[in-house]
Amino acid sequence: MIKFIFLFNKIGKPRIVRFYDNPLESQRITVQKEVSNVCLAHSKQEGILDYKDYTLVYRHYGNLVFAAGITEDENELAVLELLHNLVETLMKYLNKVSEADIILNMDKVHMILDEMIIEGYISETNQSRILAPLQLLDTVRK
Repeated sequence: MIKFIFLFNKIGKPRIVRFYDNPLESQRITVQKEVSNVCLAHSKQEGILDYKDYTLVYRHYGNLVFAAGITEDENELAVLELLHNLVETLMKYLNKVSEADIILNMDKVHMILDEMIIEGYISETNQSRILAPLQLLDTVRK
């Protein structure tokens, strides 16, 4: 199971935070800070690390870091690929993935995450199926 997905910048400021197991607010903040520090401390562009009760899977993309905390029953390489697929899907929809684009389109990023992950489990990886609801909303708005 995926316990959380974080997207933060190179100085550790969170941009997208999604928990799938409802911890207390104080635990959320502590986990966010510790995960960003652990991921930023490693110079590798991607990695799989043990962290407390989780396995951390992370990837660096430009000035952003995408990280997921998973339980032992989840496949680390599948989650690493999921993070890459998330970035590719965001690039397809937003044309680029930058911190400013993420902030300006935060609602759409959350919608994409909701299409890809349901209650901590990977539900969809096909980009056209993930983007179909957003594209439908965009046509309705025009």
